[in-house]
Amino acid sequence: MIAALERAGAEADAVVSVDAIAADEIPHRYVFAATTGNVADLEPLYAKLRERAHVCVVAPNASLTQLTQYLRDPRVNHVIVGDELDNGVFVTAQKLLTGDIFGIEKYVPEATPVHYVRLRDFAGRGQAIQTILDFAEASRMRRQVRNSIGSVCEELLMNALYDAPVDEHGRQVFAEIDPHDRTGVPSPRPVSIRYAATDTHFVVAVRDRFGRLAKNTIVAYIEKCIHSPTQIDRKTYGAGLGLYLVANAAASYIVNVAYGVATEVVCSFDRGAKTPLRQVGMFVHPGNADKLRQGPVPQRFANNEDL
Repeated sequence: MIAALERAGAEADAVVSVDAIAADEIPHRYVFAATTGNVADLEPLYAKLRERAHVCVVAPNASLTQLTQYLRDPRVNHVIVGDELDNGVFVTAQKLLTGDIFGIEKYVPEATPVHYVRLRDFAGRGQAIQTILDFAEASRMRRQVRNSIGSVCEELLMNALYDAPVDEHGRQVFAEIDPHDRTGVPSPRPVSIRYAATDTHFVVAVRDRFGRLAKNTIVAYIEKCIHSPTQIDRKTYGAGLGLYLVANAAASYIVNVAYGVATEVVCSFDRGAKTPLRQVGMFVHPGNADKLRQGPVPQRFANNEDL
C-alpha cells in the first residue's frame, strides 16, 4: 500500500496500528487504513480522526453489507477490497492529491480508446445501450458480463435522465410525473456515457449535469434494499433501487460529484466470472462540498432509524 501511495505522489507516514499513534488526533487529512476485514477494528481509528478527514479502507474481503457499514462514517469515502489494492490505492490517492476527480480514463490503461455517446431522452437511452452492448460483444465480453453491463447502463442512464434533474430551487423536475410518462419528456440537460474495453475489464461512466448525488443517499438506499429484499419496489424506491442493482452487478462503483455541476458514476466489470463489488469510492469536488454532506434518504431512515 505504501508503494502505491508513493507512486501516486504522496508522502506517507506509516504505522503498524492505531495504538502506535501517540497523538490524540491524527493530523493528516487523507488516511489509508488497512484492516483484517472486521468493521469494528476501525473504531479506535475513528476516535483519532479529524472531522474533515478522508479515509480509504483497505480490506482483504468484504460483502456488500460490510462495504456499506464502513461507509456509514462520514469520513470513510472509499473501500478497496482484495485484488484491487495496488491500482485502487494508486488511483484513489492520485485523485485525492490532484483534485482531478472526473474521467473514465483513470480506470483504463493509457491510450485505451474511450467511446462516447450523448443523449437526453428515453429513445436515445435505448440506442446508447444497444451501441454499448454491440461494442461489448465485438470486444468478446461474455454473455453474462454483457447482461450486467446492459443492466447497469439502463439504471445509470435512467437515474441521470429522470432522477438527477432539479430546478433552480433544487426540486426534482420529474418528481411529480409518473415514471411511465417520463419517457416521453426529454431531460432538461444532456447526459453522456463513456465506455471502454481492456484486456481484463469493461468500464462505463455515466455523467449528468446537476451534481446532487450524496454519499448518505447511496448508502441508505442500498442498506434499505439489503435489509428489505422482499419489499423492493421500483415505484417506491425509484433511483434507490437502481443504486442497489448497480452495486450488485458491478465489480467497482465510483462516484465523482461537483455540486451543481455534474455527477459521474464509473463502473467496471471483469471479463471473467462475475465477482462481488470490491471497490467503492465517493469523490467530491471541494467547491460547495458541504451541500453534499446530506442528501435525501428513504423515509424509514429519515431519523437514522435502523442505521
